[in-house]
Amino acid sequence: MKRIYHIILVVTSILFCACQADENLVGEETGYLRLSVNEDKGTNTRKVPDNYEPEQIAVQIVDAENKVIEETEDAELWKGKAIELPVGTYTIKACSNGFDGKDAGFEIPYYTGNKEIKITKGAELKETVTCTLANVKVSAIYAQDLVDKVQSIALQVYDEDKAYSLNFSQTDKKAAYFPVVDALYADITIVNKEGTSHSLKAQKLCNTAGTVQARDHYILNLRLQSSGSSNINVSVNPETHEYSYTFNVSTVPSENATLTVKAWDRLAYLKATDVVAGSGVSLEEGLQFQYRTVASGAEGAWTKVDATKEAEGVYTALATGLTASTEYQYQLVNKEDAAIGDVKTFETGAKDAQTPLTNGGFEDWSTHSAETALNPQSTVFPCSDADYNGNMFWDTSNRGANSTGSKNPTNSTEDPIVSGKYAAKLNSISVAGQFAAASLYTGQFVSATLDIFSFSATALIDFGRSFTSHPIALKGYYQYTPAKVTVGSLPEDATVSAGGDDQCAIYIALAKEIHRVDNTNTSTFLNLKNIEGDDNIIAYGTIEGDYVTEKNAKNGYKEFTIPLQYKESQFGETPKYIIVVCSASKYGDYMTGGVGSTLYVDDFSLVYEGTPTIWKNK
Repeated sequence: MKRIYHIILVVTSILFCACQADENLVGEETGYLRLSVNEDKGTNTRKVPDNYEPEQIAVQIVDAENKVIEETEDAELWKGKAIELPVGTYTIKACSNGFDGKDAGFEIPYYTGNKEIKITKGAELKETVTCTLANVKVSAIYAQDLVDKVQSIALQVYDEDKAYSLNFSQTDKKAAYFPVVDALYADITIVNKEGTSHSLKAQKLCNTAGTVQARDHYILNLRLQSSGSSNINVSVNPETHEYSYTFNVSTVPSENATLTVKAWDRLAYLKATDVVAGSGVSLEEGLQFQYRTVASGAEGAWTKVDATKEAEGVYTALATGLTASTEYQYQLVNKEDAAIGDVKTFETGAKDAQTPLTNGGFEDWSTHSAETALNPQSTVFPCSDADYNGNMFWDTSNRGANSTGSKNPTNSTEDPIVSGKYAAKLNSISVAGQFAAASLYTGQFVSATLDIFSFSATALIDFGRSFTSHPIALKGYYQYTPAKVTVGSLPEDATVSAGGDDQCAIYIALAKEIHRVDNTNTSTFLNLKNIEGDDNIIAYGTIEGDYVTEKNAKNGYKEFTIPLQYKESQFGETPKYIIVVCSASKYGDYMTGGVGSTLYVDDFSLVYEGTPTIWKNK
């Protein structure tokens, strides 16, 4: 029931005062204010927090310049008194004393009202200022049959930013008051007698304009419904600003989940979305995926794997130890082994060849006369003589760097090595005044140009060699000695600077197509920013980042393992190409690095045993 305060203002030119009603006062350019506060006797009495009494109305009388002429913390103190005011225009400002209405709480209504008055000579003026609710009221009504069937009912009401949030009690039925915000939301969670939790989340509360306003009253009726679905009814009384929401809540939640799968030959990435669980399980614990071969039949034993919660209603898991080219069925279950949603099937791919990395020990090298940007030069290649014509797996930046002579910044070395006879040595150099980073990669050098007059160089490289397996990591050894950086240009997120130490780069990617890099177009560079939105790249890993494992090895080398992060959006794709890139200068594509930076690499191999890392890309 609404509470309205009426402040009766009587302004008169009759000459009397509060203490001596028949005594004339001097001056004809004044009037008098008599104030009384009336209260609607039909409203309920409210219990209020300590030190706050919404019924205590503070009043200010301000002039045209907003200067306070008279004020009181309790309008009742002015009752029956005459206040002398000069002729003029005034505003009466009234509000609940001791609170500004800018917080949420129970039983803290906030009332305000104001009115402009004009004092004229020789006339009597009577005015009423009406104080109305200036915040938003929310109350809850719990149906008794619902209360009798559950252990508990939790009701939380909050604004969009959760700056204001209140938890309601089903036993203490106090009304709540909120500041005026864009909208309010309600979360309802019930726990039935069996301990099963069921929730309705983010139910929007608003008026017909889609917002909340002062004087709005939102009445939340929680009633029992026999099925798992929830119906929400809203009724509106525009005259009283009342918005009645009826939530029909079930004590037996429905169980459902949308299941998807992306499979390799030996494992599958299982995902459940829109999960609603019942049968005595909370969504916070106990969910598992189960899987078994279709051939095992209805009596076949399930293999279980715990489900990982990724977001509200979203769970994932990796099913491992699978057999290639085999049909499986799977389901999501709760801790009581009751299925949530339907049983689904999937088929694993053909057996993965688990292809080893060609010439990963860098034992094969040969020298051939090759075209460069200017003249043919004696050029070193990381392949055997037999593989040079058409079967090269690795290539280097040597043809770009050899334009003015046979410099071969990437070459074989017998010292230091990890095993075998050779390792690869990458040494960044300067060519005709241009910085040239030493590099080694799976792919093919396409072309290069060098303008010795403008000191500019361009290069095209095709990254990728044919490959259709699913490794989970790149393992190998490296040793690095950085030189000081000379800056050509750098991206905004660069991790080197002029005069500082250079950095090397080692990374691996799996792709669906050959990736061409043009050093004049930064959008073609294989950095993390470009790769994330490139659907051609299925998986990626780099030596940068804390997830890379590293330990000291012999002859000054460090052993490293780079996990391949498979994009969730393309996890089921089969790659067609593998890209492995090593550079003595991380920002060599930008013509930036340190002349003399030296990287040694040896004994690269692909890891297939274990579980892959999932990249939750967009």
